[in-house]
Amino acid sequence: MTKKARTLIFTGAYAEATQTGVCVYSFDDESGKMELLDEVSGIKNPTFVNVNPGTERLYAIGEISDDGEKAAEIVTFAIDPASGKLTELNRVRSVSSSTCHIQRDEAGKHLIVTSYHGGLVGLHRIDEDGVAGELLDEKKHAELVAIRDDQQPRAHSAFYSPDEKYIFVQDLGLDKILSYTLVNETLNYVGETVLDEGVGPRHLAFHPSGKYAYVINELNSSVTVLQYETGRLSPLETVSTLPVDFDGESYCAEIAVAEDGRTVYGSNRGHDSIVVFSVHEGTGRLSPVQYISTEGGHPRHFALSPNGQFLIVANRDGNNLVLYTVDPEDGKLDYTGYAVSQSKPVCVKPAVFAR
Repeated sequence: MTKKARTLIFTGAYAEATQTGVCVYSFDDESGKMELLDEVSGIKNPTFVNVNPGTERLYAIGEISDDGEKAAEIVTFAIDPASGKLTELNRVRSVSSSTCHIQRDEAGKHLIVTSYHGGLVGLHRIDEDGVAGELLDEKKHAELVAIRDDQQPRAHSAFYSPDEKYIFVQDLGLDKILSYTLVNETLNYVGETVLDEGVGPRHLAFHPSGKYAYVINELNSSVTVLQYETGRLSPLETVSTLPVDFDGESYCAEIAVAEDGRTVYGSNRGHDSIVVFSVHEGTGRLSPVQYISTEGGHPRHFALSPNGQFLIVANRDGNNLVLYTVDPEDGKLDYTGYAVSQSKPVCVKPAVFAR
């Protein structure tokens, strides 16, 4: 008998160690309804998670103290897809500052963490049993590239190129994207992509064609379209994520590209909206087609459901997860009226498991 796939949603949040930080929900692929299956405390600020459904492992970042200074850890959980329950397997010390993002290669061999406050990137091996291993390498951006006196390195995220031969780290403080390769389990700095001054690159998403990438810029509320060619990103254009008549304070957070490559989504914190862009075929350039309220404050993160029919927004200040349907024709969103309450959610990660 063929096993039926099951979709689970994992969330991370701002939380003290005594509070719930990681939650697991079931997700109905037809209705989009979510049911809380498990919640975990004991980790301070597990603000980003990574899920490997193939090995049934979840990796959460956490904040620890080292002689009064902020440092980082990675906590590995085993996932029971049937019940949705998490079982902690190990904790490992990570880089020398608190982290904000964690990434994994498709083969499940390495984890990469980034530190906003430390301006650095770290590499961990994933052991044979699927748990995060020791820190292999740590690179500080201040030691790799030229920095002006008025700049502070702020590494915000790391993403692999489509062929996974390169790693791109968005540095919000330097207005640069730094590229790395892995050589003998060390991070090898390759080069940089310089963006416009003051944009503040935060997260990156590749077009499914592999020809383009999109970086969402936190500080000036924009998306930069980049052409991708074998380890090199070249800026093509930068477009605003806000309506022309908006007059207020707002900062971007997350970006995602639809699986069919026709639509790009970005979140605005302040305007509290999701902007929907249409992708021009052949050029990768963007045109805004919709701005829709996130029904809650500070949409720090969002994700498309695996079947592409829904989009789930995590509103930190709204203390909720909000569900939208996705129009299959033009990618526009429609609020379903459905939301789930959760304290300070800042990361939402759907994953499909074979039962």
